[in-house]
Amino acid sequence: MTNNENILKDVRPRILSIVEELVAKGAEKSAVIYMIEKESTQLREVIDSMSRTDDDPGSEEPSNDWPAAGAS
Repeated sequence: MTNNENILKDVRPRILSIVEELVAKGAEKSAVIYMIEKESTQLREVIDSMSRTDDDPGSEEPSNDWPAAGAS
């Protein structure tokens, strides 16, 4: 088993723990699972957009080479 697989196998028990904790506080299990799914989707979108931004060479700061840039 790779190191990544060893780390990832810990995800399920953590999610289960979150569900159990919130249900014990009075939340409905189906609502908790729905929110985990929703948040996971949004998190994936944020992470994907961050990686696209990092890979995008056009995302660098623009140069300051317009004619009046050096004028004081």
